Amino acid sequence: MISRLPWKGWAGIALVRPVEEEEKSSWSRRLGVFGDLPTRLLMRGLKVLPWFLEPLLMSIWTLVFFGVAGEQRRAVISNLTAMFPEWSRMRAGFGAYRVFWNFAGTYVDALRSETGTGEVDWVIEGMENFERLAAHEGGCLILTAHMGNYDMAAPLFSSKFGRTVYAVRAKEREAEMQAIKEAELREKERLNPFFKTLYNDGGEMLGVELARLLNEGNIVAIQGDRVVFDVSPVEVEVKPGLMMTLPKGPLFLTRITRAECFPLFIIRDGWRRYRVKVFPPVALPPRKRGPGEDPGLKVWTEALLEGVIPHWNQWFVFEPVFRRREGGGE
Repeated sequence: MISRLPWKGWAGIALVRPVEEEEKSSWSRRLGVFGDLPTRLLMRGLKVLPWFLEPLLMSIWTLVFFGVAGEQRRAVISNLTAMFPEWSRMRAGFGAYRVFWNFAGTYVDALRSETGTGEVDWVIEGMENFERLAAHEGGCLILTAHMGNYDMAAPLFSSKFGRTVYAVRAKEREAEMQAIKEAELREKERLNPFFKTLYNDGGEMLGVELARLLNEGNIVAIQGDRVVFDVSPVEVEVKPGLMMTLPKGPLFLTRITRAECFPLFIIRDGWRRYRVKVFPPVALPPRKRGPGEDPGLKVWTEALLEGVIPHWNQWFVFEPVFRRREGGGE
């Protein structure tokens, strides 16, 4: 029940805020970009929607989201124009739409999996690296990006490692959406005993906990391409004139634990078909003492860009990450 809160009118008279106004604010928030109601509607709709109507549903969902999410749309366009300075504004806008379209595809695939109304096929590219990761006796860090579907892949492959995989994720921005996600993750943890979730909520103790888990020989999966909350960012020149902002934490964690770090990316190949692309472990150069940029940052960002640049249309980061220095075109 929503309480009535007193407030002052223009004449200084004590008034009561109408219940309808607060309800409207709540409904607007829940129907927004980060709200839970679109997901709830999709989950119900997919239980009765035939598979051949999915493209129509995705087209409608993408157009609505692309139109409503102005801030996210502009961020994607900004990232694309920085990555590809030769692109026109129109081409970058169409590229942003492709990003939103692929995001809709992975979202629907995940909801099909969650509701038990569809199955997803997986293949592994770089099997020798995957087996090396699984066989490594010490702690391993999986460096990945916001591509494919992280929540769908991690529980599935955790059992293949024979030891616990701790997936780090950020909490949802709205409490109602977080409740949905929390229920999904608890069920995945029940069905996959080797899968656990840890939340990055800006606290300093997470790094300590992750270091402990790696030192105990566990696997930690972390997305290293997005700065959220109050984590310390660092800006790196990844190509002449192209600057990338990324979190310091994952690289620092790898440094202090000396854990093997395997870049791994999830690519959507088509309708309910995904590819897990595993690269050899990152060979970080020794860190130099004193001021100056850590030489490992270049190697670290290059490992991320191996997944991001070739599959830019499946890179689901909706905040500004790339920028061009003044006069920094290629």
